[in-house]
Amino acid sequence: MALIDLPYLDAIAVKGRIYYYYRRGKLRRRIPGYPGEPAFLRAYEDMHAAAQAADAKAATAAGVLPGSMRALIIAYRKSPEWSEKQASTKRDYEKAMKPLEGLFGHLPVKTLPREFVFALRDRYAFKPSVEGAPPVKTPSRANRMVAVLSLLLSWAVDRGWRKDNPALRPKRLKTGVGYRSWTDVELDQVLNAETTPAQVRLAILLAVGTGQRGQDLVAMTWAAFDGSAVEVVQLKTGAKVWVPLHARARVALSSAPKTATTILTRPDGKPWMLDHFRHLMAKAIKDAGLEGLVTHGLRATAARWMAEAGCSEREIMSVTGHTTSNMVSRYVREAEQKTRAKGAARKVERHQQRNMNRTPSAKPKILDC
Repeated sequence: MALIDLPYLDAIAVKGRIYYYYRRGKLRRRIPGYPGEPAFLRAYEDMHAAAQAADAKAATAAGVLPGSMRALIIAYRKSPEWSEKQASTKRDYEKAMKPLEGLFGHLPVKTLPREFVFALRDRYAFKPSVEGAPPVKTPSRANRMVAVLSLLLSWAVDRGWRKDNPALRPKRLKTGVGYRSWTDVELDQVLNAETTPAQVRLAILLAVGTGQRGQDLVAMTWAAFDGSAVEVVQLKTGAKVWVPLHARARVALSSAPKTATTILTRPDGKPWMLDHFRHLMAKAIKDAGLEGLVTHGLRATAARWMAEAGCSEREIMSVTGHTTSNMVSRYVREAEQKTRAKGAARKVERHQQRNMNRTPSAKPKILDC
């Protein structure tokens, strides 16, 4: 019997038997039979129609137009797909969903044209600056708006809100090379600055020693440290990585006080929140007399160190937890370019030295002037 892909259909196995439910938000009703059977499909369609009508009624009562962008976003926030996402992912999505809901919530999803997608992208490609200065380019913000819109519309297509997704594969705006890695000089400058708190020094060494994201650093526990390595389950990807630490990071961790379950703590011994952690890191960078650096750049520094040490892309990815080689390839290419450039410089030096040491075959001729 062929299985049919139906929205909000949930299958649960109990003692070797599969039960099917219509699950939508807080609604959970069992559907008798099996997918593909006429009675099953009729029961599903009745439940689906009733749920759609209930949502439309609730939306109308709340001042939400049925079939509008706002109605779509409200429905998506109630979906299993949304509930499965990590808190950090939800925060990133909300940065786009809130303006979509607030500014464009009245637009009908069914007739949204592709022209709107590019108008949206272009609108968020810049943001106003101080008076008299040119607008500030924000390509990442523009790309995020389109990406989240595309996700919402794909979800809408799967649920019959419209036939196609006009936000699929638009041209992305160029965002540059990403977060810049810290140079070794900059790293030492922050670590050695008198203004840098001990906990920030520990955080920096942990960041370059593990190559993990900020959200994983603040969540890292002492139980995950065995004296030589840490084990991390990355919050963004769910990837589980085991990372042997550099000697400097091992010494720093081994001598650090254990005042909480997490390795990184505030002066009062409580765990850091991510935003507070980023704020303290930014302050330490500024107080050390540097600018243009961010915490995430330490992850890039760790990857760069491994690339310059000759590590392969796969070796670097095994530590950083990157799921694709796009970013890691950049570090490897840069490291290989430096190696080739150094080799070229050495060859030039040897060539020039040979020319200088070469014994002349004849005395140079003195020209009459």
